[in-house]
Amino acid sequence: MRLYIIALITFIILAHIAMWSSDMPRDLALRLTIINATGWTVILGGAWLVSRWAAAHGRRDRGE
Repeated sequence: MRLYIIALITFIILAHIAMWSSDMPRDLALRLTIINATGWTVILGGAWLVSRWAAAHGRRDRGE
């Protein structure tokens, strides 16, 4: 699972590098980068928090 997350983050970073290297106006690239980073933070952060919540409930149910 960690390998998939690392690959996903790597592709996101490479896409941002490609976008910033293109002839796109800098203000548009900045706006798109902020929107994209915010969206991925919500998605990955939410998934991480749900996994932590599930692990805590799993420990509680096992009596740990």
